[in-house]
Amino acid sequence: MDFRTRSNGKTFGIRAAALILKNQKLFLSYREDTQKYYTIGGAIQVGESTEAAVVREVKEELGIDVAVKQLAFIVENEFTVVDKKEPVNFHNIEFHYIVEPLGNLPSQMIEEEWGSPCYWIDVNNLVNIDVVPAFLKTALPSWSGAIDHIRIKGD
Repeated sequence: MDFRTRSNGKTFGIRAAALILKNQKLFLSYREDTQKYYTIGGAIQVGESTEAAVVREVKEELGIDVAVKQLAFIVENEFTVVDKKEPVNFHNIEFHYIVEPLGNLPSQMIEEEWGSPCYWIDVNNLVNIDVVPAFLKTALPSWSGAIDHIRIKGD
């Protein structure tokens, strides 16, 4: 069971996201319906660590195993999504991990949950695309290697 709860009109959850990096490129899925790029990841399950969640999510979405290398960003993210013409307010605490595939990633890959194609995007080109969460556009290219704490309202 995913760890999510609803209170005061907001859905609160904890999310683990994979930052799959190779040669200064980030592996992202692209959804035609939103025309946006997304990191691989999702909600942690009750009783699950964020490290275990990111490994599980990558396996579920891409069918590959990864090793967690380092926590890069802890993000407090408040945003609204329009679902069936109704706005849904979210407050996520997100853990963005640098992960390394155990084996080679195929050049063509489909993210299974949404059937979305995946692409390697140069981290310096993130500013030119619509990526979710948007903080990655500036934070990832300038990331110091230390854990960064990011607060976002309205991404």
